[in-house]
This record gives sequence, structure tokens and C-alpha cells, in this order.
Amino acid sequence: MQKYSVNLTEDAENDIAELMAFYEELVDAESATKFFDEAMETVANLENLPRANALFKEDPDVRKVQMNNHKVAIIYLVDDDRYEVIAVRAYHQMQDPAQYQESVRERIRKLRG
Repeated sequence: MQKYSVNLTEDAENDIAELMAFYEELVDAESATKFFDEAMETVANLENLPRANALFKEDPDVRKVQMNNHKVAIIYLVDDDRYEVIAVRAYHQMQDPAQYQESVRERIRKLRG
């Protein structure tokens, strides 16, 4: 089975950093570290069967994977021609869904040029 390379956009990295700060402020530094570790594990696991996760409604190449222990989804693109996964967004369920969906569309437009 072909493994995919997995990359995070700068925007996705910023989302994860903001969510880490949220957990550190709301709970403690240990919780922020646990969140980060799970986020990185979730993203790394996309190298195998990246299309096994839920579709993002508007685009068949966009998927999302829910983290197990946090109410956060990682939104990503799959490029089967290059065997690549590109994480574009990390989204906490407490965020505004309409704003989140628009930001995902905007980030994908930016990536696709």
C-alpha cells in the first residue's frame, strides 16, 4: 500500500498553536501538550488510507478527521496523483460553523491558486 506524505499548511499550524494556547489558558500546560501530541498523531496517521475519513460536503478531495480525545477536527486535502495529504485547518467544535466553513473554502482557494 502506498503511503502518503503528510504536510500542514502554515494556517493549519497556526490553528493548532491557537488551540494549544486555548487549552493552556483554559486548563493547563499539560493539557495543551496532550492536545498537541494527539493533533500530530492524528495528522501523521493520515499517511495510510487518507480517504477513509468523512468527506467535506462541498469538495470530494477535502476530508476531515475527528481527534479522539478533543473536540477538534483536522480538515485536509488529498492529492492521489502526488500521494500527498495537506492539512489546511484545525477546527474546534465551539467555533462558529459558518465562519469555519468559509475559512476552509478560502484556504483551499488560496492553495489551489
